[in-house]
This record gives sequence, C-alpha cells and structure tokens, in this order.
Amino acid sequence: MDFKDVTYLRIEHYSNHPEVKAAADILVEKYSETKQFVKARPKWDSSARKLIASLWVRDEDLFRFSTKKDYFSGVNRKQVWLTPKTLKLFKLMLSLGWIVKVKSEIRPIVSKKKKGGFAAIYQRQDSFKQLLNSLIKSDIQLDEEVPLVTITDENNQYMNLDENYLQTESYQRTVTILNNHYELLKGSQIKDKKGHPIGNDILRYRRKFKIDMGNGGRFYSPFCVIPKKERLSITINDEPVGSLDFSQLHPTLILLLNKGVGKETNLFATGDIYHMPDYLYLPRQAHKKFINTILNAKSKEAAARSIATAEEYHDLIEDTSVFVTYSGKAKRLGNPVWSERPLANATQYVDDFLFRHPDFKDAAYSATWGILQLLDSAIIEYTINKATEHNIPVLPVHDEVVIPQQYKGHVGGFMIDGFHSVTKNSFKNHVPQIAWTTEV
Repeated sequence: MDFKDVTYLRIEHYSNHPEVKAAADILVEKYSETKQFVKARPKWDSSARKLIASLWVRDEDLFRFSTKKDYFSGVNRKQVWLTPKTLKLFKLMLSLGWIVKVKSEIRPIVSKKKKGGFAAIYQRQDSFKQLLNSLIKSDIQLDEEVPLVTITDENNQYMNLDENYLQTESYQRTVTILNNHYELLKGSQIKDKKGHPIGNDILRYRRKFKIDMGNGGRFYSPFCVIPKKERLSITINDEPVGSLDFSQLHPTLILLLNKGVGKETNLFATGDIYHMPDYLYLPRQAHKKFINTILNAKSKEAAARSIATAEEYHDLIEDTSVFVTYSGKAKRLGNPVWSERPLANATQYVDDFLFRHPDFKDAAYSATWGILQLLDSAIIEYTINKATEHNIPVLPVHDEVVIPQQYKGHVGGFMIDGFHSVTKNSFKNHVPQIAWTTEV
C-alpha cells in the first residue's frame, strides 16, 4: 500500500451534534473506569468532542499521528491542540477499536518521508463511523477555542499570551483581520487541481510569535505546507491562480536599515545577495541557508559551527535539494556538504561571503530573523486586510500570496503600500521587487 499522501490528523474541529456528544460520553466513561473521580469533567467532554469531530470530518480513513508523549506537553509540544487529554483519549480510541494502527513509525529520515513519514499511520474504523450515522459536515465547526494568535518560547513550547497584550489594539486588529479574511475564504470556491473543494480547516490562518511579541508574527495555515506546485494548481472562484512573492525581502530590509539603500553598492554587486561565484558547485538553496545563518547567528564562530554541520538531502515532495544545519546531537538526515575539514570550510565560506558582500558586515551575527519576520508579517497583515476590504481572496505563504490571476495588479499594489506603511515611509524612494509566478 502506498502511504505517501496520508496526512496528519489535525484536531481543530468541534461539534454539538447529539451523536458526537454520545460518542464523547462513551470515550470519557471509558477513561473514568480507572478513576474514582474525573476532575474537570466538562474539559474532558470538550476534548473528546474535538477529537471525534476532527477524526470524523476527514475525507480519508487513513491518517498520520504520533503518540510520543513529549509532543503533548513540555518543551517539545508540537501544536497548541496537542494536550495530555488528547493523547489519553486517542489511546482510548485504540483500545475501543475505533481506530487501528496500520503502519508503525519510521524514524527520522526526511528523504524517505514520502515512503512512510515520521508518525505512525492509523485507520478510522467502521465501528467509529457507525456511531455517527446522521452526522453531516455542516454539523462540524472549527474549534473556536484554538487561539488565532500564539506564542512559543525558545524551545517551541506554547505559552499563554500576556493579559495586557490581549487588551491592545494590535491584538484586536489582528483577530478582526483574520476573522474577516476567514469569512471571505469560506464564501469563496477554492478547489484543488482535481476540482475538489479545499476544506476550511486548511484555510484558517493564525499568527505565531516566538519568545516575545517583537519576534516573528508570521501567518500560518495548513495551506502553507502544501508544495508550491500544488498551491499554484488550485483555483479560486473557478479562476487559475498565481503568486506574488517579495524578492530578497529580508536582505533588502537589512540594507535599507543599515545603509539606507535597497541594493548593494560594492564592487562585486550583482543585485543578488545569494550570488557566491567561489562556490558554483553549491545550488542557490545552499547559499540561502548559509547566508541567512550568517546574518542570524550570534557570532562568527557560531555561524561557522552551524554551517559546518550542513547536510543535503532530496525532498521528494518538492523534488529539490534541501540543506539543513544542526545543533547538539540531533540525528543527521542527509549527506554532508563538506565531508572533510567541515569547520575550516565553513569558516572560509563566512569570510568569502563578507568579502563578496561587504555591505552586510554590519548586519552579520546580529540575530535579525525575529525583527525581519515581524516586518514581513506586518506587511502581509496589511495586504490581507486591504485585499479582504476589496473582496479579493488571498492565501499568504510567509512573504508570498497566492491570488486569482486577475488581481495581480491590485494585490501587488497592496504589498508595496504595505511595505511603505510598515516602514513608515522611511524608504519612500525604494520600490520593492515582487516576482509573479503562475503554475509551475
């Protein structure tokens, strides 16, 4: 059996349907068999309904899921909806025969993800579906308790939002924009390349910050992780789409912030920060990874140590080479970029980059990723808001937006206006470069 297209179970739905309630009661009663008293019973009932609704609403019986305990609490919690209650209830579903495991986990070999993946594969059973005979998709809703804005610490652990932040105009604006955007998307016909409607859960965006509200803030949804080829093969209201993508936005912002100009001025300038003629044997993806590492490291030594760990593997989904760096004892996934003298080669790469691109010397080792992502997310928030006001459905992917082709000019204008608004017209003579791509 080919498991390459089996997707992960996302617990983002809820239902008040009587059959969902009855099934949730069975699940919680099963849990209570081992307890004299179930503390906070309503929360267990709610968690059970969310799990049941999210499992039922899927189109396919097969799904991926991990029961690794660390992923549901503590520093390795992977999603805001992965809670200890969810893990316990999921295991009870297994014991009741509502789901069965059909393929065990394949431990981390990213290059083989399409052949098995990291998580086990389970199958929804008839015994589960028979509990929900009269349920229809209109009885299922997205879980409104999942926050639209989240923040994680340095270990990717979800944290509570500060109560003062929840009262700010900034927070209220983001929530309003996301809700209005979602209502527009729900009212639009968004279909995959086969003409199948794309579920609302795939299109629900949330904003994610890292460590504090001054870092990150990008907008995410499951749509963002769909391969680009598939993203650009969808239709919106029966119209083909294209994407507008800022070209080298972060390097441009660095130059503007540090030099006041949006392009390099040195002797070797080609207009491309990722141009490294001394390393023609490395593809562009490698240079993007290494140069961003240099800009975001805390020191030259830290940058070199990170780049020295670089390995390449082939992403079967995107059909392209991917370069990764590591910290600590994380398991390696591919082939080393430098099998001999890696630290010496990485140090030389850092020196060669700053020689070829001296305008970035002041920005090197400045850990700028957080503020740069905050700026690009603010630009995208502006774009989402303006597009929604003009009834134009847009699907952002970091600093890119997927849109119906007829709105290329309108949305491109919103993106440029957003750039100048966010930077408070400090660079009014600079025109950001935006690339337009249709089906690849």
